[in-house]
Amino acid sequence: PRVVSVASFKGCASPRFHTSYAPQLPGTNYAQFIVNTTGIDATVEVLDEYAPRLSNAYPEARVRFKQISYSEAVHPVEFRLSGECLDTLRRDADKLLTLMRGMPDLILAHTDMNEPQPATCVTLKEDEASRLGINNVVLETTLAMRYGNGLPVATIWDGDYAQDVVLKGEHADRALPDDLENELIPVMGGLAEVPLRQIAQISPVWKNGQIVRRNGVYTITVSADLQRGGNGMEQMARIQSLLPTLHLSPHTTVTPGGDVEDTNDKLPSILAGLAIAAVIILFVLIAHFKRVGQSLLIFASMSLCLFGTAAGIILQGVDFSVTCFLGIVALMGIIVRNGIIMFDYAEELRRDEHLHVREAIFLSARRRMRPIFLTSAAASMGVIPMILGGSGLWMPMGTVICYGTLITMVFLLTVLPCAYLLCFQGSTERREKAELLETK
Repeated sequence: PRVVSVASFKGCASPRFHTSYAPQLPGTNYAQFIVNTTGIDATVEVLDEYAPRLSNAYPEARVRFKQISYSEAVHPVEFRLSGECLDTLRRDADKLLTLMRGMPDLILAHTDMNEPQPATCVTLKEDEASRLGINNVVLETTLAMRYGNGLPVATIWDGDYAQDVVLKGEHADRALPDDLENELIPVMGGLAEVPLRQIAQISPVWKNGQIVRRNGVYTITVSADLQRGGNGMEQMARIQSLLPTLHLSPHTTVTPGGDVEDTNDKLPSILAGLAIAAVIILFVLIAHFKRVGQSLLIFASMSLCLFGTAAGIILQGVDFSVTCFLGIVALMGIIVRNGIIMFDYAEELRRDEHLHVREAIFLSARRRMRPIFLTSAAASMGVIPMILGGSGLWMPMGTVICYGTLITMVFLLTVLPCAYLLCFQGSTERREKAELLETK
């Protein structure tokens, strides 16, 4: 009853239906199921129930359960080992793989070399082959046509789908080493045929399932998934601290991937945007107050939003995601607006009523308490639907704004007046002396 629908894809992955989702390359050993549930709670329940039970239920298959999120990392825990020697990389990858498989918080640890595949090594007998006019090119071409994808000879249509008719050997899809030994190879321009065992040595071997190069360099990626409720950043940091104990080859370069790489890719642009927003706010404050001191004080008060942000994330139990930064930018604007409301009235009292800075900021805080509370409450209540919606994209942003405005409001009405008093308590005397001198 918790499942609404299931879409299945055999031999390939689904099309790109999500911004941060990259489809899997097609292959006969891959299948994917997209399960739609009645809600987020049902999704979590299904994952908690089935993931521990089925992840290791099939020895010959790797079953992954993944909840759709806005992280572009395929695996939360991932390390890439790069170097020029494939054998050295394989030994280092085995060491790291053994370490990760021994960590109880990680599951499905594996490398992208995949499982070893049975293969057949064909070594040409130079003397016998030369006498019959056979070389490596002729042999490779013949075997590739008979045991590969075949030679296309026609196309037939099944409705709107085209299917190729190919010419290939009888044992192409399920050949044994004995079948390959008895394969007849044409010689003398096709006038005669000899079995392959007469001109080549055939021996069964095991080969790597996949060899990956990254930027032209041999690279082995060691990946793992997390137990339900695990933190990928913590596990990555833990593995990095244990890497020196593995004594990897000095020629092997280890690069973190997963959640760490995803965060490092996104964080610089986000921090740059945050810095640009802060600079714009500072110039707006200076243009409004015409004084650097008051502008810097309100600008520094934006750091108070960190307390509300931290409290909201901890209380709601959400991850600090990209949209949290957007919430912080909005929160900075709310803090600056409330600070301007308070300081503007205090400066008006000092200028028109000639009040001391202590009295001016006290009356301003008491008078502006109601509009500050109303604006903060309106902002915090307005994002409650975002929190109740439970969206992985917008819930963190709503959490930061809701808790941040309420908690920062208390700091604005207590810390900011005290800071104003400490910074400008001597300015009233200086202003009075300046006015007295102008009068004289």
